[in-house]
Amino acid sequence: MRAWKKQARRDAMQRSAQEHQARLHQLYSAALDLLDRQNREPDRWEEECLSYALGAMACGLYPAAEVELAAFSRPVAERPHDEVSLLEKKPSRFTKEMLRHGLDYVMQRNRETQTHNEAMPMPVAGHLAVRTFLGASL
Repeated sequence: MRAWKKQARRDAMQRSAQEHQARLHQLYSAALDLLDRQNREPDRWEEECLSYALGAMACGLYPAAEVELAAFSRPVAERPHDEVSLLEKKPSRFTKEMLRHGLDYVMQRNRETQTHNEAMPMPVAGHLAVRTFLGASL
């Protein structure tokens, strides 16, 4: 009976992780759709947030991706001036098309992982932690 309960708990955790992943994939896609509706490429802040969110999702760091997506939607007036100044000095690296292609890749990889019934870990991370992890130089 105990083994059944453990398996049921593992299954519930995996479903929860998959639902979290699906929700973040939808949020990411919605961010790109917003840029499409505005008929523009991401500004340097938005590009940075989306690229780090994508990298975090690719690494299975979905909580960190959630932090980056929240930062993406931050109003211009609420963005840290020092970070924005540093970013504006750097050239753009990613277009919406490139970011959308990356999301498609991550989603496909996750579908394959779920097909093999492998659970993705759900570590906790913050905005600065994910950027440090992914090698940001802010």
